[in-house]
Amino acid sequence: MTVNSGQIQDRHQNNSIADRKDARYILLSEIANKKVQTESGISIGRLKDLVFKDDPHYAEVTSLIVGRSMGRPPLNIPWNSVINVGTERTVVQDPIEGQFLEINEDEDQLLLWDRIIDKRILDTKGFAVEVVYDIQLLLVDNKLFIVGADVGRQALMRRLGLRRISKSLLENGSKRIIPWRYVQPIGPDLTSTKGDVKLTIAEEGLRDIHPEDAADILEELSREERIHVFNALDTESAANALEATEPRVQREILASTSSERALQIFSHLSAVQIADIISILPRDNAETLLKMLKGDVASRIHQLLSQHDVPASILATRRFLSFAGDLTVADAFSRFREEAPRCVVPMYIYVVDSEQHLRGVIDIQELLKADPKDKLEDIMTRNCVTVAPNTMRGEVEALFRRYRFRAIPVVDESRKIIGVVREKDVFLPEEQR
Repeated sequence: MTVNSGQIQDRHQNNSIADRKDARYILLSEIANKKVQTESGISIGRLKDLVFKDDPHYAEVTSLIVGRSMGRPPLNIPWNSVINVGTERTVVQDPIEGQFLEINEDEDQLLLWDRIIDKRILDTKGFAVEVVYDIQLLLVDNKLFIVGADVGRQALMRRLGLRRISKSLLENGSKRIIPWRYVQPIGPDLTSTKGDVKLTIAEEGLRDIHPEDAADILEELSREERIHVFNALDTESAANALEATEPRVQREILASTSSERALQIFSHLSAVQIADIISILPRDNAETLLKMLKGDVASRIHQLLSQHDVPASILATRRFLSFAGDLTVADAFSRFREEAPRCVVPMYIYVVDSEQHLRGVIDIQELLKADPKDKLEDIMTRNCVTVAPNTMRGEVEALFRRYRFRAIPVVDESRKIIGVVREKDVFLPEEQR
């Protein structure tokens, strides 16, 4: 599961490990060639490159390379001396002995911009996939991770100084980041002037990649680091990360999370997701959380935990997109951008009348292809596969196997849509069958 940069607050450094720290995404192009100055305000040069330690999952930045004028050798500033990295300037601690170390020209270091930027990416078959135009970084808990190679047109436009155009491209879905965990270890054959970046996956497999950066990083960190990183995330980002991590990590995180914050995090998850998480917790922890859950959600979770086969009304989520049929495609896009972040079924738009009776459905991919002036009722699929509230889990599962949908609406006798069942919420893990 990828952490959305719009959901992560700016980071503020604090010496107390108990205080909350925030996390944020950074693009290498945003900080490269920007001023570097000391805490006391002395300018020492411009950020030229980042030295990194390669890793099969997420490489970590170990120091900064600061270029200087007048032909003076660049400086190597260790990461633990960095106070803040920003798009305006980078601030570092004043050197303890009055000066920073100059780079030894004979020293072989992995330089991020020098080795990776503008290199071709080859898949496992040797086919060129794209060119690396930028690097996505994640600054979290006093560490800077390399999480992805940006190969999208937006990154190219940004590099060319066409930021306004790049923003327009972003809205049209041209952003493409290949997770770093699919990049092979950087070998000696990749230099500043030759070599290609190689992947551990074939090109066709890239279409199925859904980066879960925060979740994967949580699994790689030590227990103490993991807790502090998780506490740095806002509740929605924390919910996405928690749902994507393995059970062992879920138990460890929730054991160190207050019940109040856990409930805030659960508010961003479906009843099925919450039940899946609670089911792997120690009995005492599970009972504590169950007692704090209230209303319809609590009732549904109890049924999910106690019954193997439950009706569709228990499996359904109420957070789906429902638009009126006379809405134009252009207006639907505006509403989609506003409402989708709060929705757990963003892949379909359900077309309804004023009383929420289901009239049709539109796959978001079809919306992308439609004329902006078209009305939704003109492009929707009218013959919808639906289930009744009392349709049992086994029957719903059979429909998913037959039609390969990602979600199925739940409608009552009058065809009023009361919820949507997601494919991932229907199929039980093997150990629960």
